[in-house]
Amino acid sequence: MTSRKECIKITGLVRSVRILHLSDVHFSRHISREKAQKMTSEILRITDFCTQPALHVIAVTGDLVSRTLGENTLADALELLTKLRRIAPVIYSLGNHETDLPEDQLSEFLRNCRKSGVLVLDNISVMLRDVLFTGLTLPKEVYKNQNRYANLTPVTRDLVSACIGNCVAHPCVLLAHSPMGFEAYAQWGADLVLSGHVHGGIVRMPGIGGMLSPERRLFPKYTKGMYLSQDIPECCMNVSAGIGKLRVNNPSEIVCIDLIP
Repeated sequence: MTSRKECIKITGLVRSVRILHLSDVHFSRHISREKAQKMTSEILRITDFCTQPALHVIAVTGDLVSRTLGENTLADALELLTKLRRIAPVIYSLGNHETDLPEDQLSEFLRNCRKSGVLVLDNISVMLRDVLFTGLTLPKEVYKNQNRYANLTPVTRDLVSACIGNCVAHPCVLLAHSPMGFEAYAQWGADLVLSGHVHGGIVRMPGIGGMLSPERRLFPKYTKGMYLSQDIPECCMNVSAGIGKLRVNNPSEIVCIDLIP
């Protein structure tokens, strides 16, 4: 597991903000309790490294768990969030795997997350260090349509606004699991977007980058790293390669982002 550091200048920022961006851990029935605990220990080790001089927010951008739940999957995920919460405020937005869970299981899990002090941003916002953090939960049809990947619902500014309303304050950091709607997020008003979902392109090739998206698309536009909006250059997006799932030449990563005035 690797760490990556980014530094971004944000207009209107009152004071510096350090964010730890964590995505796509994918605890599942295919991960033993021993492996889950090892992953948690490694995540905490990198998190501790990023606490100097200070860590202000830990942002988890979905797919903390997979839809293929095991006996201990939700408990392992909750244990990680609880331990992270002892280090810094944790904000958690949902990915497509969470929204694919049975409604009763998801509701109970999110209720337990809130009890542990985690801020669950399911199409809601929270203000931390004078920055508006908004979590976007996209409809399932953006990711899969009747178990197929054809004719998916496009991510547009209108769809984003329908989910979370208008952008009401700046600076604004948008937690959006899928990076595919980047230009819509920029048009909506985000100053910084935090995404994951693509797992770095699963297989990465030198000089080419990521090869495949979860939607079975070859050479997806956004796979890993920092991107600038073509329409609104003031908006940028960090895409995390994530931690779990199959990957080739594509190490798991956690990203430390310093926002500066």
